[in-house]
Amino acid sequence: MGKIPTLTRFALLVLIFIGYTAATRPTAVSAQSSGITSPASGDVISGQVIVTGTAVHPDFLRYELAFLNQSAGATDWVVFADGVNQVTDGVLAVWDTTAGRDSGAPVFPDGRYQLRLRVVKSDYNYDEYFVTDLTISNEGPTPTPTPDETAVAATGTAVSAPAQGTIEGGALAPATPIPSLTPFPTPTPPATPVPPPNSEPAGNQAADNQGGLAAQLENANTGRIGQAFWSGVKISVGIFALFALYLILRA
Repeated sequence: MGKIPTLTRFALLVLIFIGYTAATRPTAVSAQSSGITSPASGDVISGQVIVTGTAVHPDFLRYELAFLNQSAGATDWVVFADGVNQVTDGVLAVWDTTAGRDSGAPVFPDGRYQLRLRVVKSDYNYDEYFVTDLTISNEGPTPTPTPDETAVAATGTAVSAPAQGTIEGGALAPATPIPSLTPFPTPTPPATPVPPPNSEPAGNQAADNQGGLAAQLENANTGRIGQAFWSGVKISVGIFALFALYLILRA
């Protein structure tokens, strides 16, 4: 068996290295960028709102949906939904804008809102996407009073026309005056008690926060161990292939 020229050996080694690098290079999950597709900025929403969009990243950990009540002058975002699976052009969450209305303490009063999608990466950095000028309208339009109702409300006392007298002996008899009508007093509706919103004890909130952080760290550690394991397997295969090629070329 003839010896392989040195230049050919070098070319084979370069090709093997390029192939191994391409095989171990991480690929993107999706070329599609993340964001919210529905509802869109400027929409008027009510009831059960299906929030759709995309939440993907090569180093994806989880995503969060949060709202900001602009009408109330709020500055803090409130998270109302999250997910641990990547979503591509699908349902991110179902937003119930009527929550708390039955008890008289709506979580989402009618007004202007912003919506935020946050895609959290495995290193706990994140990307954010916003939908602005959303209007929640669950109360409906205020009924317009009819002309008859307006006239009755505006008139405090009914005024009757003077009665005509009758002729007695060529002279008009004095007219009998008709008493004015006294309007009924408008009843005052009783005040509706508004129960205070339920507040979760501080101890439970701290426990929930610690539990959520522990779950995040567990997910992050599991993903990193898996990545390290497969990287070691790929490197071992590459070294074995180079060693086998070396033995073949040396023979």
